[in-house]
Amino acid sequence: MSGLLACLLILTQANYAEESAKFEKIRDISPNKKFAMRILCDAEPKDPENIDPSSIKAVEIVSLPAKEVVGSLADGIIYDGFSLVWSKESQWCAFHSSSGSRVSETSAYNLQDGKFVAANAEELRIDVKGDIRNEYIKPLRWLKPGILLLEQLSMFRGGGESTVQFTVRFDGHGKFQVISKKKVPSKE
Repeated sequence: MSGLLACLLILTQANYAEESAKFEKIRDISPNKKFAMRILCDAEPKDPENIDPSSIKAVEIVSLPAKEVVGSLADGIIYDGFSLVWSKESQWCAFHSSSGSRVSETSAYNLQDGKFVAANAEELRIDVKGDIRNEYIKPLRWLKPGILLLEQLSMFRGGGESTVQFTVRFDGHGKFQVISKKKVPSKE
């Protein structure tokens, strides 16, 4: 019953966002040209290449050319910047967004039965020793289907930072496992 309620809530939010949108931008097209990211806004931006985050109502994955919603990436506030990284076969994508000035996050999606489903990657990060002030995690590229290379920049209170590249494998059941990591030398 709760699954049905959640499904209805998601459909209602997607329909409301689409109905209230006054501007849409299609970008980050998949390698097979069958999918893209659509940004829905409540007003037409002065510069469509530099959209004010406060006007964004939803960020979705749509099929092309029909623009049917096949995945929801963000319903809510995105503060500054986001991108979508596609796997070569267009079956996986990783969404990178900033939800504040101190944090950025990455989530991964897999195409299942015609829809992009979020992998259980709430903690798609690695532990770093120290008192972290800011943390930015971004996807770099898909190495193979279900295997994603990411980079994590951690900035510490009192100064200093650490950059680590790490690779994760998704198991097909929505979970991931870190399979390798390496520290990136400082640019100083």
